[in-house]
Amino acid sequence: MSLAIKQPLPQIDNRATPAANEPHSDVGRTAIAAMRRMLGKTSAASQFDKLTAQQRALVFFAARLKPSEYINKPLLSLSTTEREAVRQSLIALIDLGQAFSNMPLSRAQFISPKRTAVTAQPINHTVSSTVDDEYNSVTEQINDLLSELDDGNSTEH
Repeated sequence: MSLAIKQPLPQIDNRATPAANEPHSDVGRTAIAAMRRMLGKTSAASQFDKLTAQQRALVFFAARLKPSEYINKPLLSLSTTEREAVRQSLIALIDLGQAFSNMPLSRAQFISPKRTAVTAQPINHTVSSTVDDEYNSVTEQINDLLSELDDGNSTEH
């Protein structure tokens, strides 16, 4: 027989462990929160510190903080005012992302040909001749009026 079998089992406090069938158990969240307290980091700070340099630069730029000064700093090393600016910029960027979330973002949606293709309307020669006829008629009326004015001016002198 091994020694493990002969030793008494330690007393386990089952009051802290919920039953497996207990709905909506927050045990996982509580355990994660306890680990975060031990590490001294919030989940947001942990996620922020995992961002790429480009993503962090975008967040800092949106927060109106100079990316070159802050890019290598962990979130929790920033001042409270700076962290609030980062938080606000993340909220704004999330809103921006949601504005474009349900539409295709293919290259064709953003890059159009240099000249927009406009389909040429076929020239309707009937309309063109009608316009020409109207123009000629108006021109004749103007010429008649001008000649009447000239005739009236020459008789007065």
